[in-house]
Amino acid sequence: MKWALVLLGCGLFLSCSADSTNDTSATTGGGATAGSGGAAGAAGGGGIAGGGGSGMCDPATGLNCPPPTPVVVPCDGCPAFPDPGDKPVCSGSAADPTLVYPPDKVLLPPNMNVIEVHFMPGANNTIFEIDFTNALTDVRLETTCNTITNTRGSDTGGCGFQLDQTDWNYVASVNRGGEPVTVTVRAAPSDLSCVSGSNSREINYATEDIAGGIYYWQSIVQGGVAGKTGGIYRKDFGDASPTSQPFLTPTTVNKCVGCHFLSRDGLRMTFGSDDADSDDEYGDLHVNLYDVEHLQTLSQNGPAGFQSFNSDHSLFLSSDGKGQTPGSALLRVNDGETGVVDSAATFATLAGKRLTHPDWSHDGTMVYFTAATVLTQFGSYHRIDDIHVTNGSIYAASYNTVAGTFGTPSVLVAAASADENNYYPALSPDGTTLVFNRATGTTLEAHDSFNNANANLYALPVEGLPILLAKANLHDGLTNSWPRWSPFVQMYKGKRILWITFSSTRDYGLRVQNESPPDGPLVNCYPPESPENPDGSHQDPFPPNCTQPEIWMAAVALDDIASGTDGSFPAFWLPFQDYNAHNHIAQWTETIVPPPQGCQGPGQSCESLACCDGEECDALTVTCQTIIY
Repeated sequence: MKWALVLLGCGLFLSCSADSTNDTSATTGGGATAGSGGAAGAAGGGGIAGGGGSGMCDPATGLNCPPPTPVVVPCDGCPAFPDPGDKPVCSGSAADPTLVYPPDKVLLPPNMNVIEVHFMPGANNTIFEIDFTNALTDVRLETTCNTITNTRGSDTGGCGFQLDQTDWNYVASVNRGGEPVTVTVRAAPSDLSCVSGSNSREINYATEDIAGGIYYWQSIVQGGVAGKTGGIYRKDFGDASPTSQPFLTPTTVNKCVGCHFLSRDGLRMTFGSDDADSDDEYGDLHVNLYDVEHLQTLSQNGPAGFQSFNSDHSLFLSSDGKGQTPGSALLRVNDGETGVVDSAATFATLAGKRLTHPDWSHDGTMVYFTAATVLTQFGSYHRIDDIHVTNGSIYAASYNTVAGTFGTPSVLVAAASADENNYYPALSPDGTTLVFNRATGTTLEAHDSFNNANANLYALPVEGLPILLAKANLHDGLTNSWPRWSPFVQMYKGKRILWITFSSTRDYGLRVQNESPPDGPLVNCYPPESPENPDGSHQDPFPPNCTQPEIWMAAVALDDIASGTDGSFPAFWLPFQDYNAHNHIAQWTETIVPPPQGCQGPGQSCESLACCDGEECDALTVTCQTIIY
């Protein structure tokens, strides 16, 4: 970022301007989910609609009756799409539509609430049918082509269709924990003389709703300038709203709020604030300890390192982020109410290494961290901040919760060579499995923990060997970084699963095109005063050809990891993000704590009601914003 403008190995904070008028049309209409009956939407629009209630099916009214099979949802002004087999197949492969998103064999939480299908239309096709089918489901959603312009303003030539809440609820509830649902696109020209079909993809629905929430960083355009500032947003997975909420955002204030760390109970946070520029140094960084429940800053000028709270937020660990203490193989233990350093642990066996990226186990008895080398001298770059580390190994140390002392650290993942970097460890809430990053390469960019295109996700049984999460990674070169576990273990088809979020510069279908954009190749960008860009202009926003990181989520079967196999599923894009922004550093918490009663919290209107203590009314947006020091 300073803190605020550094992505921890994921990508740079550039908010890309784009045409926001190309959103897809969703079917509309209220009504029932699978358990309460319904009927196909009437011509002219509507989702899978119907009545509710309890009791026997009433054929006369449709109350409490299951929807017919197939469920056909027409679009406004569209002719009825032909049933399968009613029309000949269009000649020539160019007529076939191509399904681009969702990913194949993905596992989705039933309460994710929305998904957008992206596809290329095929030659001469103007009418489409999006099909969700298996033995229990036959849903056909008709549409025209809702054209997709990507986030850089380029016409992709593709189409999008977003399921509305009613349609999603029906398909998800029928298929919780069940067999895969096959997604295909059927297409026809305007005269409906023939029909073409796309490739198919399978989606699966988890048995249980996902619980908890995340706080993540999102870039913000301030004063018409992108790439210089951002703030923290949050999403409660128990809230069906399709969007996230601003939590700590600078609006018009010359600040950038960046890296943040949450307690598992959701009551405490540390975050870095900085002036809104695009550089990468800690010189004017302010680290705040924050009471999330009461929207109050408890302390300022905290340790500018990586942090991790214990389970009751009474303590938090911090690394020596600025390298100010000689013999930097240490971790500080800080008071969770005052931020004051209670003690500092040094490990003689790791002398000369920088200890960073701590993660405290749920029961408080173990700490996992990276022991690495700090990148210090490249051209005019000569800093010792631990946002840039290399040749990392993952260690564990016991912690005596009564005496407040650490045991002797032991290595869990040792770097195989000077060209290997293992970093960003995170422990599953049940204490069985670590997830971490590994990057290997001989160049500066391939060594650094920051914005590393070679970063891949690995999982490690606490007593076992590292396993590449190949399905979640997709392929190399995507900056798959900063993995973090969801807070509650669930069951799916007899196996324990968790979800991981991470940042990635893979394509989100046709909307975010990082890998093969139609308007030319993109690059991983680095801010001024970083090892990779030591002489960059201090105040300039990032160039327009930077890759755009987004937050992705994937399920991981812990029992498969324990048996030594890749337990990951393909990852999906979290749909509450602003896809025109850069999004990353997702931090999980068990509970999203609401603002105090009787006042307006972050992002809420202050037009007629007063803001809570610690908030102020922003004159431009007329919303309450946290006072950022």
